[in-house]
Amino acid sequence: MYQLATDHLSKLRIKAATDPDIQDILTFFEPFYFAFLQQYERSIDGRTAYHAKTAEFKELLEEVTGPLLRRWAAEIQISYDNQSRQYKSFFPQGRGVFQNNSLEVRIQLVKTLGRNLLQDPQLATLGTTVASYGQQLEDLRNEQQGLEYHYSNNSTLLEQQREELSLGLFACFARLEFHYYRDINQVADFYELKYLRRNNNGSSEESTEEEDYGLFEIDLAAESRSLQLEGLLRGGENIRITHLEGEPIKYYSAANATDSPAQIYELQPNQSVSLQLPAGHRLLFFDNPASQMAKIELELM
Repeated sequence: MYQLATDHLSKLRIKAATDPDIQDILTFFEPFYFAFLQQYERSIDGRTAYHAKTAEFKELLEEVTGPLLRRWAAEIQISYDNQSRQYKSFFPQGRGVFQNNSLEVRIQLVKTLGRNLLQDPQLATLGTTVASYGQQLEDLRNEQQGLEYHYSNNSTLLEQQREELSLGLFACFARLEFHYYRDINQVADFYELKYLRRNNNGSSEESTEEEDYGLFEIDLAAESRSLQLEGLLRGGENIRITHLEGEPIKYYSAANATDSPAQIYELQPNQSVSLQLPAGHRLLFFDNPASQMAKIELELM
């Protein structure tokens, strides 16, 4: 919508310089466009901030529950053997739980370890360090979730502005048809057809005249398998898949819903990959085995 409307605005401005009627249409259209643009930019900024904070949080969490945790365990072993009752009291479920739980649980495990270490006179200094990291993780998580709320709210507001802009575009189209009723073909000069999504049931002639453009942001429900882009694929397309949120997911393509996948791929958090569909593969499946929602972006290239 941004690309279509921006291009349309530019074409109106060019014609408006020599045609007062087009200037009137431009004046009518600009408030719709600028209201959308303001929210569009706000949404992009919010999305960028949210993904940046998510990456920062996950990077610190992986560091704390990986290399740092191993270092802290080694420091504890200077005072207590790893088979001793004291050592096991700090890791009653082992260290694996720091990696294999939900994000909130992993944060609380770090904070609990810090509190327990603070109670041991020999390890109080280490406890201060661990507790500090636990608080950093909790603060980052709260910031990330706050940005997620604004991101979601901006998405809702952007959709409202998109609908308003659609009305503005439709009204301009009608006014252009009226203005050029003697030569209706001139209306096409105000639009870049590649930004208009075509009907995939169109003729082969239409297919050669128009380019398809697709960018989709998709929520994957927890513990689900879903089919995406159904009806948009013919096989052989290049698709960019970007992991935006959640735990690792799996994906594969197939020609028919009953086919067994020839190969299943895994997509890690914040990873982006390009996939070329084999000839005849018109179905794209995603498997989210985690107990929380995941979010991906698909781009038809």
